[in-house]
Amino acid sequence: MRRTTQAVVIGGGAIGASVCYFLTKLGMKNVVLLNKGGLASGSTGDSAAIVRQHYSNEVSIRLVKKSLEIFQGFPDEFDGAEVFTPAGWLFLVPPEAADALDDNMARLQAEGVNTWELSVEAAAEDLPGLNTDGIGRVAFEPDSGYADPRAAVSALVGRAEANGAEIHVDTPATGIESTGATGSKVRTPNGDIETEVVVNAAGPWAGEVGRWMGLDLPLEISREQDIIVRPPADAPPLRRAISNMVDRTYIRPEATGDILVGTGHPKENEPADPDSYRRDASPEFVRETGRLLVHRFPAMANAEVIHGWAGLYTITPDWNMIVDRSPVHEGHYLAVGGSGHSFKLAPAIGLCLAEMIVAGQSSTVDISPLRADRFDRADVLRSTYGGNRA
Repeated sequence: MRRTTQAVVIGGGAIGASVCYFLTKLGMKNVVLLNKGGLASGSTGDSAAIVRQHYSNEVSIRLVKKSLEIFQGFPDEFDGAEVFTPAGWLFLVPPEAADALDDNMARLQAEGVNTWELSVEAAAEDLPGLNTDGIGRVAFEPDSGYADPRAAVSALVGRAEANGAEIHVDTPATGIESTGATGSKVRTPNGDIETEVVVNAAGPWAGEVGRWMGLDLPLEISREQDIIVRPPADAPPLRRAISNMVDRTYIRPEATGDILVGTGHPKENEPADPDSYRRDASPEFVRETGRLLVHRFPAMANAEVIHGWAGLYTITPDWNMIVDRSPVHEGHYLAVGGSGHSFKLAPAIGLCLAEMIVAGQSSTVDISPLRADRFDRADVLRSTYGGNRA
């Protein structure tokens, strides 16, 4: 392990891997990435990894639009790595959210997002077997879809390593000591690393790492569950990724033909300890999520649940990430509080934070709305739809 480096990135999920890769791409070759488990072994590996652009604040729209561009370019950038499936994405909206949808569609189209509205009848043709009860409006993004989160992290880290980075899995950071206005020492079980820059991209452990940095970050951890179901042989195949605001579910196909299903917000958070929480999906969740799936797609009545799991969201008060330089140490940087959005934003977040570290500010997207002090200033980001539909 290197004892002196330009930057240490703490976290081996999609955010940490993206920051590490883009630092090396921008010329900072002497970078060390530390992860307490295997790569993508935390929230990233548990992510549904739906990549959709329907956000309601400009910074998130611009970031996810850039991230989609990067995902689409993975085969060229990462030696043929195919991590993204452009299945198309549909957003099922209840009648009471019609005005919010109109406002948001105008905002998205003004930002250059390729999206339009489908009639409910057209959506039913596109999604054979769809029960249209309760659906008032439908938005469609033909370029969006879903990704393989583990393959994406592997590609990013592999290229970062080829560019000169050093990657250490199963090697947790155990503390940070400031050695001056910009210098730090990162402690690990294998020895200390002296560095100019420390990046906190630790996902559910970001609060602990923040305390080592002298920060009390406003983060809440919530346990979130998903299931995989195997459709009956006579059920129409599901081709699209779907966010269903009517039933508060999200659905997407797997490459095998199976279907991933989870439930969205608003709902009660389930506080969890990232080092000790129930990893399987509860029987109650499996039953209720299965019921919601069958309500919306009755042909799934005899679908078989073949797998279920629980991962973690790290949530900020406004459900948007903190991406910024630390307010108390010039050499410390934050990319924390993904709030269920971080995978789809990760490539652009990594690029923008790397630009801030290397050049002093981000030039690809203005990320100042994600600054760390916005909660103290009551300058939070607001959602058109409420909850985590940022």
